Amino acid sequence: MNAPGRVLLGLSVAAATLAAHAAAPSSTTAPAPPAALAEVQRVLDARVDAVRRGDREGFLATVDPVAPAGFRLAQASSFDGLRSLPLASFSLTARLDDTGDLGADLSPRYGGAPTFLPETRMRMRFVDYDDRDDVESLFLTFVRRGDRWYVAADADLAPLGVDGFRGLWDQGPVAVQRTAHFLVLSHPPDAGRARNLAAVAEEAIARLDQRWTEPWSHRVPLILPASVDELGLILQSTFDLDNFVAFVAYGAVRDRDWEATAPRIYIQDRNLSRYGRDDQVRTLTHELDHVAVAPIAGPSIPSWVHEGVADWVALGRRTDERDPAGSDGHLPLDYEFTVGGRDAINLSYAESRSVMSFLAARRGVGAPAELIRTLGAEKVVPGSEELQVDQALTRVAGLDTAQLEKEWAAR
Repeated sequence: MNAPGRVLLGLSVAAATLAAHAAAPSSTTAPAPPAALAEVQRVLDARVDAVRRGDREGFLATVDPVAPAGFRLAQASSFDGLRSLPLASFSLTARLDDTGDLGADLSPRYGGAPTFLPETRMRMRFVDYDDRDDVESLFLTFVRRGDRWYVAADADLAPLGVDGFRGLWDQGPVAVQRTAHFLVLSHPPDAGRARNLAAVAEEAIARLDQRWTEPWSHRVPLILPASVDELGLILQSTFDLDNFVAFVAYGAVRDRDWEATAPRIYIQDRNLSRYGRDDQVRTLTHELDHVAVAPIAGPSIPSWVHEGVADWVALGRRTDERDPAGSDGHLPLDYEFTVGGRDAINLSYAESRSVMSFLAARRGVGAPAELIRTLGAEKVVPGSEELQVDQALTRVAGLDTAQLEKEWAAR
């Protein structure tokens, strides 16, 4: 499954909505001074420098001296986890561009001290396995004690549904395993299963290379959470993860136009581990196609294209697959890939895959890749997603969405 940019975009929209409320501080709030952004940036720079140098005490010196012991312990675990990662680059930047200050009403919670809560944008890149930055949003609360600012909390907005990113490494040091194409991260007790998954993934990438010719880096991090609950926390999922086996996640930076961030594969191993070897390889071939698409992705690609192409590639690029039993003859909508129960979700995947089979039969096996490349090329354009899909289909296959549905269903 692939949800490019949706988690980050959802956070940005929610945070922007909250900013309108937070912009009018109450009379009991001590407002952050204008210099707060530059001052908290120095705090973030100190944290980055401490991670780079391995200075645990220096990192913890940026934490509010009166913060609860549990928060301080969690911050220590995050530092230890970050230090275990093979980081090529790591940065933290305080930003007001999208959210403003979301901490204007938090001062009473901190004894009347000035508070400040901008977006903290985290960028990181893994040595040898990322060709672009992973970009995530944190929502750290800063509090001023005397003449210094400190990090006081990282979940003050959670009751409002605004969650900052949580990584596997926030629980402490991770086990790191490298293969020719995969950086596999897990908790140390799961290193054995992670090693097995690395072998499955190498088999899957060999299979993908026989079926996908678009250029991509052929290197990607693969992350094995310890539980479905931990996976849900990392993905900030709003749907039932029990219906899935693996995910690809990447964000979208919209500062200029639309730029995909570094993809990661996440494993829901309570389900995947129940599969036989060949089904595990097929699953990871599907996910790897999502990774390969990331460099050419754009904001106007609907789920039926993303998932249809990936499943069509994973199952061998057939050209004779008809619409499945139970299909209503309509292209599935985005939400139908995440809700409605396992059978309904599987039907959406099968419908999308059979559409790609139809396109391949009509225009050649290169047509599905050409469709996704054509859609992805449009980063900032006027008009709806439906219009972009109609135009791309006309260019690639000589028919619009309505004609596609009619001919596919009648096949």
